[in-house]
Amino acid sequence: MTRAGAALGVAIGLWLGIPVAAHAETGLDVAQFGARCDDATDDTKSFQAAIDAATTRNVPLSLSGTCRVRTLRAPATAKTFILEGNNGTLRFLDGGLVLSAPKPGTAVIPYIIRNLRLRSVNAYTDTAISVTGAFKGVVENVNIDRFRNGVELIATSDNVIRGSFFDSFGDSNAVVISGTMAANNTVSAYASNNTVSDVTDIHGTGIFIGPGVQGTKIRNLRVLEAWYGMYAVDGKDDEDLSVSDSYLEGKRAGIFADGVDLTRVVNCSADLPSSGADPGWAGFHLDRMYGGILANSSVWGAAAARSPVIVAGGNINVIGNQVTGIANGPCMRLIPFPKPDDSPLLVSNNTCWASGGYEVVGHGPIAGSNNLWSRPGDHHLMIRNFPAP
Repeated sequence: MTRAGAALGVAIGLWLGIPVAAHAETGLDVAQFGARCDDATDDTKSFQAAIDAATTRNVPLSLSGTCRVRTLRAPATAKTFILEGNNGTLRFLDGGLVLSAPKPGTAVIPYIIRNLRLRSVNAYTDTAISVTGAFKGVVENVNIDRFRNGVELIATSDNVIRGSFFDSFGDSNAVVISGTMAANNTVSAYASNNTVSDVTDIHGTGIFIGPGVQGTKIRNLRVLEAWYGMYAVDGKDDEDLSVSDSYLEGKRAGIFADGVDLTRVVNCSADLPSSGADPGWAGFHLDRMYGGILANSSVWGAAAARSPVIVAGGNINVIGNQVTGIANGPCMRLIPFPKPDDSPLLVSNNTCWASGGYEVVGHGPIAGSNNLWSRPGDHHLMIRNFPAP
């Protein structure tokens, strides 16, 4: 194996805790199998042959230039799949890159896909990179444009997407994370412990989280001019969503994650895109929460909104947040669980500038103190306390 190939193999083995043997055989290049990568020839057959050979020999595969291809598949029999793009381009005539091994009991298949551009000529209908089942690894420094979904992680765990850029559109998604469902509407396989970090998305939805998802970590996500910064489906047993240090513009919401238990949103900012807000827009919409926290986060540009820009319900802790510039109505809508003996919704040390303050829906338990607010055009600060039930 070349030094670069050996380093990649060792790196992924160390990262996943899986031994990846070093080989005397060098890595492969798609050009060795007849791929021209001249942005004119259909290189699908050559590129697929190169993938089959590299995964059989357990060596890295590289490319240079712009390769026009149709759907490419890493076989479920692969020991590893390592694709080094060298900042080259895969221009998909249809489909995308598929890594699928959903059969229960299949051994872990480590992978790395990095330093690669993916473009689709079939605008916003396909998925650029789809990962399912036993494949576990890293997507790093990819640039994805004109796909319906950028990267899909379906019923797979322990994956990392980092340092990447997505250009989405309309109802498309940069990243999709989801489990799979059985016929009786129960989860047949979870997507667990996946991480997205240092990712930028323009338009569409930054991250869409479907049912059957647990243990998702989002760090330093930047979503601009989007429909949603992040949208999470309220799936049974979905839990443990962590979002930190992120900036989220969404016409419909910055983060919408009702019913996803143990959601933690910390040090984030939500804002409106230049197109403004849909009716009912919220920077953070976190209702029906068991556990979790919204802390040290901000909502900007709220003067254009026509509804409370933070909606928090259940027994989530809402601590140390700031809302600036909402001219009409309350800045927060608080919806505690209805039973008196439920754990209280805790609301403390928040600030709402130029707003109608804090709206409580229902008569459930709520507690907290030192929540500041001021009316529009009146800089006099008032305090809203919620005595412990």
